Amino acid sequence: MAKLTITRADFFASIQDMGRQRTQHLGLAQSGVADEYSFFRANYLVGNAVTTPVIEIITGFFSITTDSPVTMALTGAEMSARVNNAPLSPWQSFVLMPGKVFELKNTTGMGIYCYLAVKGGFVIPLCFKSASTVVRENLGGYHGRKLAAGDVLATILPRPLGPTLATPADQIPQFDRPLRLRIMPGYDHDNFPEESKKVFFTSEYTTSNKMDRTGIRLSGPPVIWGQGDILSKPVALGVVQITNDGTPVVLLKERQSTGGYPMMGVVSRLDLCKLVQAFPDTPLHFSLADPVRLRSELIRFYNFWGLP
Repeated sequence: MAKLTITRADFFASIQDMGRQRTQHLGLAQSGVADEYSFFRANYLVGNAVTTPVIEIITGFFSITTDSPVTMALTGAEMSARVNNAPLSPWQSFVLMPGKVFELKNTTGMGIYCYLAVKGGFVIPLCFKSASTVVRENLGGYHGRKLAAGDVLATILPRPLGPTLATPADQIPQFDRPLRLRIMPGYDHDNFPEESKKVFFTSEYTTSNKMDRTGIRLSGPPVIWGQGDILSKPVALGVVQITNDGTPVVLLKERQSTGGYPMMGVVSRLDLCKLVQAFPDTPLHFSLADPVRLRSELIRFYNFWGLP
């Protein structure tokens, strides 16, 4: 067993996996990684099952050391990565040796979320069958909180370490601007006035600085509901709620379990991987898509990674 010691974690780093399934009726957040593609790829590069818990790092500075050789991989946002001040390329695995320091500095290009996987996985107790952290619920991960300098994470140390792998260039995502987000109709889509739907689907919106793991508030032309109050109902990952002032909000992994705002639609789960990596002021457009086609695409994506 290897022990990894975090020596710096300035903004927000936490243990995440695919999150908690079928717990919304208990009032618990689903949680889990924001960018599933980068998460799967990081685990693949070190030879783990793709749903093995990883460290999710949101911008900022982060560094870690180890007491035994470990194979690691970094994916996700474009950040400046170094081992003992020597540049390190992301989207490939590498071996971190004792006495060396792996260090991440603020994003150098596009993207917000990084994923650090270690071969063998971290030893983290499961809570409702998940290791994911939800800080506001003091649940999961490392004692229910974000990671901090001085924290020590244990990992199962496989033998041998195995070969290092690299991601083909055409499989490294480009966090393009502007974004085009495909959505399937939501609970209330048909009840919005036609003019409001026209505004929503023809206007350009931008991501605001009001974003976190709960959701992303957008800036742009208001979408008028005009139908009065509605009953609260369960909210799915990627739901686009329209607030009382007409602002679209896209809900993410740590969304509340129910919502009382009208729901225009649900963003494709694959498109969410791009949206969560968008900096504030990123332009985007919505387009209505066939739910059957989106579901088929998602099934193929999960099957590619060996998931049902």
